[in-house]
Amino acid sequence: MQKVPSVRDIMKETTCSVPPDMHVFEAADFIVAKKVSGVPVIDRNDTLVGFLTEKDCLRMQVVAHQYNMTGRTVRDIMSGINQGLHPETDLLTAAAAFLACNFATLPVIDGSQLVGSITRQGMLKAVQRWHHERGQDYQHDKAAQKMVDNPSSIGQLQMLVGRSNNQQLASVLGGRHSVRRF
Repeated sequence: MQKVPSVRDIMKETTCSVPPDMHVFEAADFIVAKKVSGVPVIDRNDTLVGFLTEKDCLRMQVVAHQYNMTGRTVRDIMSGINQGLHPETDLLTAAAAFLACNFATLPVIDGSQLVGSITRQGMLKAVQRWHHERGQDYQHDKAAQKMVDNPSSIGQLQMLVGRSNNQQLASVLGGRHSVRRF
């Protein structure tokens, strides 16, 4: 049986962030230029203080024509950190965290240190890969069990005899029909 991967196995190292005092339009330009769904907001003390998402920026752009956005900073529109993942969190628990929130990207935090992030797309790929690998294990296990339940060749029967005790052999061979006499 395959071990469930952890967040550490699939996270990406954080390569970009924005400061909380960056102007909102500059931050939106940054997200578009980097082609990311969100970026961590890191203060001068290297502390994660929020997450700026493309949704935050879109919301800001929609209301910008009604309100004066002069002087508005990332701090004014960023999302708080309600959800974060620890590097040792298993894949399925992390996937459940994505299902419980609307964020497309979640930060990976070890203590108070930001160590990476993971996207919903990355999570989907990892879960698919894991299920595919488990499926291969399942097919192998199913074939092995079929050989135990119903050996179909002398070679399989010899392997079964070599790996089984008397009680196991009696169970397997007891279900086989004897040769009929006519």
